[in-house]
Amino acid sequence: MGKEVAWNSIQLNTVLMFIFRGGNILCGLAMVPMTLGYLDRTNYGAWLTLSSVISWLSFMDIGLGNGLRNKLAEAIAQKNNKLAREYVSTTYVLFSIIMLVLVIVFSVTNPFLNWQNILKININNSSLILLTYVVFFSFCLRLILELGAIIIVSLQRPFIKIMIDFFVSVVTLIGVYSLTKITNPSLISFGIAICIIPILILLVFTYYLFNKRSKYSYLTPSFRHYKKKHINDLLNLGVQFFIIQLAVLVMFSTDNIIITQLFSAADVSSFNIAYKYFSIIIIAFSIIVFPYWSAFTTAFIKKDFVWIKGAFKKLIIIWILQVFVVVGLIMCANFVYKFWVGGGIEIPIGLNIFLGVYVTLYNFNNIFAYFLNGVSKIRLQLYSAVFVGIINIPLSYLLVKHTNMGITAIALSNCICLLVCSLWAPLQCYKIINNRAIGIWNK
Repeated sequence: MGKEVAWNSIQLNTVLMFIFRGGNILCGLAMVPMTLGYLDRTNYGAWLTLSSVISWLSFMDIGLGNGLRNKLAEAIAQKNNKLAREYVSTTYVLFSIIMLVLVIVFSVTNPFLNWQNILKININNSSLILLTYVVFFSFCLRLILELGAIIIVSLQRPFIKIMIDFFVSVVTLIGVYSLTKITNPSLISFGIAICIIPILILLVFTYYLFNKRSKYSYLTPSFRHYKKKHINDLLNLGVQFFIIQLAVLVMFSTDNIIITQLFSAADVSSFNIAYKYFSIIIIAFSIIVFPYWSAFTTAFIKKDFVWIKGAFKKLIIIWILQVFVVVGLIMCANFVYKFWVGGGIEIPIGLNIFLGVYVTLYNFNNIFAYFLNGVSKIRLQLYSAVFVGIINIPLSYLLVKHTNMGITAIALSNCICLLVCSLWAPLQCYKIINNRAIGIWNK
């Protein structure tokens, strides 16, 4: 596939992504103490819970985003620009319809929800309803605009997506800092600022991507290029991604809700501070593996298995090195917490250990998941994700109720669930790249 070109592209993307993601991490680290100082621990925990609930929307695209990512990469690898534009246009139309339906459903049901009880916070419910409308509507619009980021990733320019995320983080940080100087503490004002800023930046990016002078203008979506015949192509793959995403949602996005219901909103803050600390490893490893998804797609279409095997070897070596980094993070955790957010929040050593194990397993699984996602062999991943999604919440509940681990039990539950994927995914990848995959191993 032009091995030197492929490796150079991945290396360039990786370097630029580290630069922008590094800046993103710094903004995120600065945001936590600033937000805690502005909102206080309980309101911050309530915001985390609300944003977790609303973030479920990102899984409501029926997998269209990932379906587009693979199909667009395939069309571009085949140099079929007409087909590529039809895939883009069809996805934009379908996705917009889905978001419109969600907006209507939410508008009808939201007035009947008691957000005071859901978030366990003492703020007027009518104000909370207003906030949820702003968060929900802006999130729907943001999801549509983020299709542009999926397109740029399919074009093997993932650093641009990370650059946009960096700009969002910087401007959001400036916005929150401004709030601390000109307004009294307000969850409503904070939520509005957090929601509106990303939309403004994504609108600018969308114009850059599709304006007539852009080299990507040949992908500009239009109703004229919407093709009903491509719906099955996008959805057959997309629905499988969608089910996997729902299962992942249960595993990763319900932690805050479980902690809120079984413990308190304040404990959500403690869990998330520890998670943000260890997620640095996930972010760093994701930067490295992120360009490989579409690169795997292109290599697989061209049957360049030598390149694919070389990529796996590089990623495994990097994963082994990051294990030592995780051990170092566990040993330094309490010192970093004290320096970062002060001594007001206590985080159990057990939580640090299991979150360290969690990020290690997560990165290991991602090596194989990115390949399987890129080559659209996700049936086993589908079954595994559904199984994990079913057992995660009951397992978390049982561990909390029958151990004395507290919120650490939530992290242990996540580790056990990740082990399931670690058992079969390496074997399936081995079978595929050695042309030995048959039956479900090749679906």
